[in-house]
Amino acid sequence: MRFFHLGAQSLWIDEILTWYSANIGAPLGAKDLLENVHGPLFSLIEHAWCGWAGDSEWALRLPAALFGIATVPAAAWLGTRWLGRREGLWAAWLFALAPFHVWYSQEARNYSLLMLCTCVSGALLLEARERAGRARWIAYLAAAAAGLLSNLSFAFVLPLHAWWAWRGTGRVRAAPRADRALRAALGSLVLVAVLAPWAPQVGRIWDWHRLHPGRAAESGETPLRGATTFHAAAVPFALHAFAVGYTLGPSLRELRSPEITRTIVRHIPGIAIVALVFGALGVWGAIALARRRRLGEALLWVAPALLVVSWFALANFKVFHPRYLAVAFPAFVFTLAAAFAQLDARAPRVRTGFAIAVLALWARSLQHLAFDPHYAKEDVRGAAARVRAEARPDEQVLAVNTVDALVYYDRGSLPTVPFWLGFAADSAKLSRKLDAALGAAPGTWVVLSRPEDLDPRGRFVREMARRHPDAPSRVFEGVRVWHVRRAPGAAP
Repeated sequence: MRFFHLGAQSLWIDEILTWYSANIGAPLGAKDLLENVHGPLFSLIEHAWCGWAGDSEWALRLPAALFGIATVPAAAWLGTRWLGRREGLWAAWLFALAPFHVWYSQEARNYSLLMLCTCVSGALLLEARERAGRARWIAYLAAAAAGLLSNLSFAFVLPLHAWWAWRGTGRVRAAPRADRALRAALGSLVLVAVLAPWAPQVGRIWDWHRLHPGRAAESGETPLRGATTFHAAAVPFALHAFAVGYTLGPSLRELRSPEITRTIVRHIPGIAIVALVFGALGVWGAIALARRRRLGEALLWVAPALLVVSWFALANFKVFHPRYLAVAFPAFVFTLAAAFAQLDARAPRVRTGFAIAVLALWARSLQHLAFDPHYAKEDVRGAAARVRAEARPDEQVLAVNTVDALVYYDRGSLPTVPFWLGFAADSAKLSRKLDAALGAAPGTWVVLSRPEDLDPRGRFVREMARRHPDAPSRVFEGVRVWHVRRAPGAAP
């Protein structure tokens, strides 16, 4: 499932950032790794693998797919250690089929590695807690360090790990308090030492002053996306994504459009079905966890990620996105697994009905993921192929929100000039900048993608239509291309 159509879609902007950070085909030094705080371990793996296999879409995404596959038995292992054998088996099936997990197993980013490290480190910690031994604790620390170096959001699960290490699982008698304190202190020192080389870069790249309570925005301060990146529907949207992925209900492009209210209204029946099925399973799963005295641990697993990511968005420090909660996705799956395990024993017919409903929703979502271009990533690859096929040697490419992706796909066949879409906020400035950019060559291919954030009102598209109404244009999924020729005799 994770290999199916693995290279079919165009790379999107964050995958291009992985391509950059992996420095494929060139040396990857310690300085390069220390500047990468978004997953140096994954970049190192990509560099080693793609140095041999090449940097095609399939090659870039293969490590994520393998990590996603490995998460299935890892989830069974953790589920069995934490809840029981039946829950572990259900967790394996749910991880294998969940569209959210399949999505990130087919993306050249570090989130499938993050979820794998979350499951492996948790299972190792529970085993180390139940079966005393230095080797298991060392293995746990290695897995936790790998998690932190795969994605900093792994830190959100460390409070749960501290609880497990301190209190145990209820199956064995706790070690003496002094031993537990010493072990926790040594483990914390090891993990802090692992992250220490990246601390200076973490302090530089983010504006930590934005998180100060009561801080007023400074004069001229640039917001990330409006006054705040948090929305009342953010958490329900994250739960919907956890339940059925991004390919059932509104597409991501629809959610970024100005017509979002009309879009949501159109999808209300489908959203209601998802909420009914997974809401009922969630309630049943919470009851099952409470009976096993695991509900508090599940909340401790989810709450740090949810609260911190929401706080970052409210402070306009970092945008809210379900992928930043990926470390909590296993807790979501284990809650469903607990529900199905309870229904196995108490109501097998009801369990069968819910299983059919979940499979039907997931099958539809996975069908959209594989075959429906409406849900596909932005097709910069198709746009670049069109430009390469028809461009003349004296022409240039004007990359509007697409420069990094075009550098990957165009590979220098034409001069590529970046154009900041933020100019659209000022009509006069936009006109002047377009004059300068389009007049620099006899012909220009204008490639626009993802305009919703910087130009939600579509001023750039209207300006192009006003200035060049006869310019040939073509729309790909999420990308629009114009071909503009300078008037004969016009001065550059």
